[in-house]
Amino acid sequence: MVSRSIFRSYDIRGIFGADMATEDAEKLGYVMAGQVKCDVVVGMDMRSSSAQMKKMLASGINRAGFAVHDVGLVPLGVAMFYAWKRAMPLAYVTASHLPREWTGMKFFHADGRGFAEKENDEIRDGFFALNRMADDKSNVNAVDSSAAIREYIAYLTSRLKAKKKMHVALDCGNGMASVVAKRLFGEAGFDVQGIYDVLSETPSRNSEPNIDPLAELRKAKKDVGIAYDGDADRMILADEAGNVLGAEQSSYLILSKLAPTEKGDVVANIECSMSLDNVAQEFSRSVHRQPVGHTFIVDAAHKLKACFGVESAGHYIIPSLLPFDDAMAVSLYAAVALSERNEALSATAARVPRYPFGRFAFDCSDDRKFTVIEKLKRIFPNAEKMDGVLVREAGGWALMRASNTSPMIRLTVESRNEKTFAALKEKFSTALRKAMEESD
Repeated sequence: MVSRSIFRSYDIRGIFGADMATEDAEKLGYVMAGQVKCDVVVGMDMRSSSAQMKKMLASGINRAGFAVHDVGLVPLGVAMFYAWKRAMPLAYVTASHLPREWTGMKFFHADGRGFAEKENDEIRDGFFALNRMADDKSNVNAVDSSAAIREYIAYLTSRLKAKKKMHVALDCGNGMASVVAKRLFGEAGFDVQGIYDVLSETPSRNSEPNIDPLAELRKAKKDVGIAYDGDADRMILADEAGNVLGAEQSSYLILSKLAPTEKGDVVANIECSMSLDNVAQEFSRSVHRQPVGHTFIVDAAHKLKACFGVESAGHYIIPSLLPFDDAMAVSLYAAVALSERNEALSATAARVPRYPFGRFAFDCSDDRKFTVIEKLKRIFPNAEKMDGVLVREAGGWALMRASNTSPMIRLTVESRNEKTFAALKEKFSTALRKAMEESD
């Protein structure tokens, strides 16, 4: 029996062979195709389970009466670009940064927007209601993945070129960026060093770059370093000295190039630092906060006609470049922006204040975590409840929210000084642990 917990706010994820099996992928393809009612592009990441899952996903789409365009083993951004250019929806097999035993899927509309929570809920309900599928009509068109990659690189490099020679270190984390990133930056005019740039489902570092020390990237000789997650839809920057930039510092670099030519405000998730407001103000923009999740940022960027969107975990969107979030495209934009500046990346990053900030993970099963959040809402009745429980106090704030991708609850704390930070961390860690204990 498939667990309902695999259906998350903006994708589907579970343990292969335990939470999900290949026949489930076929049903998901059938339901998804019935929802979009048109032909679908499919692609996949490098996991050993992904080829099986993609094959059955395609079978389900065929059974629903629609053709499949299989772009194969390419980064998520390449698959999204291919689908966008052909005005087709995308179904991509991946579990992003999670370990090899996980599998999953992400669905996107033809305009690059990820399926909204309501649409994923409809797929969940359709999946559990499905009793019988039509016969397989086997209509899969194999796409030349190398041609798709060439088209993607040609589009980006026609718009983005290095102004001066710079050394870029690319930590691909043995993930999908390994297929494209070095070539992309090389053709854009950069000197490129690859780190962990061979595909492997057992990466040499944590596939989640935000929690890995990134030792190799930090010590590499470079003007800018870039690290990607497993399916290359998230990135983080490091300066020439090996210091990792926060999302707000990276946003400053990007906006320094973007703001002079593009209209529109900034959208950001509620976990982004208070310093983002300083950044936006410097470029005469307002910040519109959204729930955590790249689909919310992309959707808000479309609706609000924003010039830029950022999520604290490393998702970014530049709508004038691409109408979806793609880490490789945005990281290339950031590198080009740096090449147009007359200062080192560390000097650019220093323009953005950094307040005491921390994110802390508390393991909590998928079937309990939302119950705990509901309990916390009762404990803090005056909290903001856009996404989890957000409590603002003098000099800082704390956010407690259930992860939509992993069995955990995250506590995020920020304040304007270390003393207040320590007090907030202790107060809300204690409240969260107590709520978890009482929900057992």
